Amino acid sequence: MLLSVRQLYKGGIEQAFLKVWIPFFLVMPTNFFVNIPGLPDPNFAQAAIIPILFILLRDRLPEMRFGRMETLLLCYFVLRVSMDFVSRGYSDAQNYGFYMATSLIGPYLLGRYVIDRREMDIATAKMFVFIFIIFFPMFLYELKFWVSPVFAVFGQFFPYAGSGLSLRWGVARTAGTFSHPILACIMIIAVYRLHRWLSWQGVWDRPQDGWLGRLQKWSKPLPLAFKHQISIMLILMAIMTISRGPWIGGLVGAALTMVGNFKNRKLWLVLFVVGLITGGVAGKIALEAYISPDITGAISGEAQTMLYRKVMIEKYMVFLLDRLWVGWGLTTVPEVPGMESLDNAFFLMALQHGVLAPTLFVIIFLYAIISQIKFGLKAPQGEAPIGFTFAGIYLMAFIAFATVYMGAQTEPMLFLLLGWGESIKNRLNVSHEAGSDDADDHSPRPPFRRVMY
Repeated sequence: MLLSVRQLYKGGIEQAFLKVWIPFFLVMPTNFFVNIPGLPDPNFAQAAIIPILFILLRDRLPEMRFGRMETLLLCYFVLRVSMDFVSRGYSDAQNYGFYMATSLIGPYLLGRYVIDRREMDIATAKMFVFIFIIFFPMFLYELKFWVSPVFAVFGQFFPYAGSGLSLRWGVARTAGTFSHPILACIMIIAVYRLHRWLSWQGVWDRPQDGWLGRLQKWSKPLPLAFKHQISIMLILMAIMTISRGPWIGGLVGAALTMVGNFKNRKLWLVLFVVGLITGGVAGKIALEAYISPDITGAISGEAQTMLYRKVMIEKYMVFLLDRLWVGWGLTTVPEVPGMESLDNAFFLMALQHGVLAPTLFVIIFLYAIISQIKFGLKAPQGEAPIGFTFAGIYLMAFIAFATVYMGAQTEPMLFLLLGWGESIKNRLNVSHEAGSDDADDHSPRPPFRRVMY
C-alpha cells in the first residue's frame, strides 16, 4: 500500500497500476494475507489497489459511465454478497464484499478507466509478458525442486498458505504463484494471447526500453527472434502445468482469435461456431466412452480424474437442490467425504450462492464475448483486432473453469480484462460523440499492405 501511495505521488495512477499493482498481483500469491482483527484481511494485491482506487474515484468519477456491463456487474455483486449474508451472516458477508470490491470491481475499474488509450494497451500487455518472462526460470526451479521460489522464500511468513503442489506422471505440475496448476495454465494462456497480439502489432520487432530492452539485447545471440523466444517460453510454461482443461480451452480460444486475422471474418466465424458445436458433441461422446470401464472393469488414472468430476456433481446435486436459490455460503458448503475438491467453478458457485449466481456470471461473459466479436468484426481488413484476442481469452477460461474452481489470480484477471475490453470498445464512440478534430486522430487508419522496393 505504501509503495502504491509513493508511486501515485511520483508518477500518477498509470505508473502505480503498471509498476506496483500488476507486479504484486502476479508475483505474490493471493493466499498471502494479513489477519487484521475486526477488519477484512487484505492480500498484497488488495492492499496495493486501495489507494489507486481512491485516487481513481476522486479524479475520474465524473468521467465514469453506467452501461450494460456495469449493470450486470452491479447485479452480480449485490446477488453474491446478499446470498452470502443470508447463509453466513453479516461479518462473513462484509469480508466477501471487501474481496469483491477490491479483487473484482476494482480491477474492472482499472481496466475500464486506467487502460484508456493504445499506449496503455501496449504498456499493460508488455508488463504482463515481462513478469511471465521472469517466471520462466522460477517454473524450471519448481519443476526440479517441487516448490516455487516465491513460496520457498516468503512461505515461512505465511505458514497457512499452501503452494498447490500436485504430481502427475511422477513429475511436479508447476503452479507458480497461482495456487493450482490449472489456474497457472489459465493465466499463462491469457498472457500468451496478449503476447501474440503484441507480436501482430509489431511491438517486439522494435527496440525495447528498460529491463525488456536488456532482455532483448541478451537474447540476440540466440537463433530465433525475440518474439519467438517469448512464445516458446510461455508454451513450455503451459506444458509444465500438465493441465488438459486449459490446453483444450487454449486451442479453442486460439481458433476464435485467429478468426479476426482472416480476410472474410464473418465466414470463418460461422465455420468456427459450426466446428465448436460439432467438436463439443463429439467430445462429449468421446469423453463418455473414455471414462467407461473396459471389459475387465479397469479404468486409467487419467480417466479417473475426469470420472471424478462427473460423480462429484451427482453427489453434490442433493445439496444444491436443498438450497437452490440462496446456496450454502462461500465457505460453508457441506462436504462429501473423499470429494472435498469441487472441480467445477460454475457448480461450486451455485452451491455457494444459488443457481442465479452462475447464471448471471455466464450472461456477463456471453455478453462480453459477443460484444468483443462484434467490435472486432468492425476493424479494418489486415488489422489484428484486439476484440478477438479478448473473446479468445474469455472462451478459453470459460472452458477451463469447467474443470477447476475459480480462484487465485484468475478471477481478478478476468474482471480486469472485462474492464479493459469495455474501455477499448467505448473509445471510438467517445471520439465520435466529441465531434472534434481529435476524433479524426482516433479513427481507424488504413492497414499496412506491403513494402515497396
